[in-house]
Amino acid sequence: MDVADLLGKEFGFEQVSLLDEPKTVLTNVGKKKLTYWRERDLLEYHLNFRDRFFSQYGILCNRMIRTLDGEGYVQYGDFYITVHDLVEECYAEDLYPEMKGYLLAALVGTAKDTPCSPQYAYSSTFPYRETLTALASIKLVYPKSYTLLVNLIPEVKKRLLVDQPNILPPGPYGGYRLKRVMGQLFFEASDAVPLPAYKWIGNEIQLWFKTMDTESFVKSFSALINGVDDEMQAHIIQSVIEPWEWRSCILALQQGSHSGQKIKQFQEEWEATRNIIYTLQLSISDRRVSYE
Repeated sequence: MDVADLLGKEFGFEQVSLLDEPKTVLTNVGKKKLTYWRERDLLEYHLNFRDRFFSQYGILCNRMIRTLDGEGYVQYGDFYITVHDLVEECYAEDLYPEMKGYLLAALVGTAKDTPCSPQYAYSSTFPYRETLTALASIKLVYPKSYTLLVNLIPEVKKRLLVDQPNILPPGPYGGYRLKRVMGQLFFEASDAVPLPAYKWIGNEIQLWFKTMDTESFVKSFSALINGVDDEMQAHIIQSVIEPWEWRSCILALQQGSHSGQKIKQFQEEWEATRNIIYTLQLSISDRRVSYE
């Protein structure tokens, strides 16, 4: 049985024909997009994530169309196939700052409530001791870089003065597109594996800082903080403060060459984080973090 026949049988489409467009079919109820998955755990994670995101926050997204039996996918050989509405008549949406914050808060809340396979349940606790070991290993190869990174340890330790491990959830943030369709927002999530929280949340906040003016940046962050519970607020602030760029630079030097380029990138990221902390008036006192 080919793909067209399988989809017709399982989804009840009266007509199905494959189009030249990648992973697109034409049915009697319009064009549909197909996604092929190898890992069932990843597929089920995305299925649950998107259903929760829509039901809890009311934002349209590329959910999985159900089969006649109510399943979110069908198996085809070694793959699983999901079917989605294809959104064509739309345009990219540039949100106002508060909406950007709300959207990220919605993603955090959804990720928190979505069960995740152990293989994706990364720890977001900063591995300070392991990073020091990695730092020692570059001393002879990159002595100048080593000295620069060692001299920052007092500030690194200050940024790590928190009471508890960071429990922010991993999330499927491999890039996304936000569209407006017939007056409604449509969030097209990627099919990426869930990323550690310090990457997917921290990277988005760094992007805000690079692309927004100061007022808009503060509004976006405030909307994010106000959109989550108190526990999540503290962990989001913690993820911004923790010196992940310091660790990333050390690991990059440990694993390869181009030290000058990596140190330059690190210095830019380190300075950007300093500016973010200053702009948002984030503080670490009494082993706790706060947003003034």
